[in-house]
Amino acid sequence: MIGIGKMIDLDKIANFAREIHSVNNNGHAFDHIERVVALAKKILIAETSADDELVLVSCYLHDTYDEKLTTDVPAQKANVKAFLLTLTNEVFIEKTFEIIDHMSFSSNLEQKFILDINGKIVQDADRLDAMGAWGIVRTLEYGWSRGREFYNPDIQVQKYLSKSDYHGQEKNTTINHFYEKLFLLKDLLNTAEGQRLGSQRHQIMLDFVSSIEREYDETHPSAFHKNL
Repeated sequence: MIGIGKMIDLDKIANFAREIHSVNNNGHAFDHIERVVALAKKILIAETSADDELVLVSCYLHDTYDEKLTTDVPAQKANVKAFLLTLTNEVFIEKTFEIIDHMSFSSNLEQKFILDINGKIVQDADRLDAMGAWGIVRTLEYGWSRGREFYNPDIQVQKYLSKSDYHGQEKNTTINHFYEKLFLLKDLLNTAEGQRLGSQRHQIMLDFVSSIEREYDETHPSAFHKNL
């Protein structure tokens, strides 16, 4: 369904996002954006009441002023708004920002924000790309970019109660991230199609992590001492 954006040039939106993501190596490069857009299109087939333009523009731009990509979020958000003003109106921009500002896992830790169907589709598409095989790849990339230890059973899984706690974590492991966020996503998906796609992706992650833990136990020096 075409909505309040009135035929926005999505190629210009995509190119704008591509430039911002071009130098990223922490799991948030432009290939992530392309997959989120593709997943949203799958969900849109079933969700006929949604505003296709609002969903797709929000997908393309959802990480453009994220703190993982910029050190000055307000300034970058202003840049994104200035760009959008050349293509669309204030009402559409505010609706786009409302989705982006309230869709993340961390922003919903203290109080869940109820998104409309457009925001739910964007949120599902983004969460689905954090799951499954590509979700594993992105998690590894992010862990390497942060210099995180991959697996250490002595470092306990944490539970975060706020966005500041979540982003303020210091010593943690890549595998812990599966328990702290990624394994939780299946039950947070909004749409029927998102839930269908998420079920298989969730199992792929479970199999991966359980295999890592099992092989660690089989090959870690402590395992040999147990058998002596």
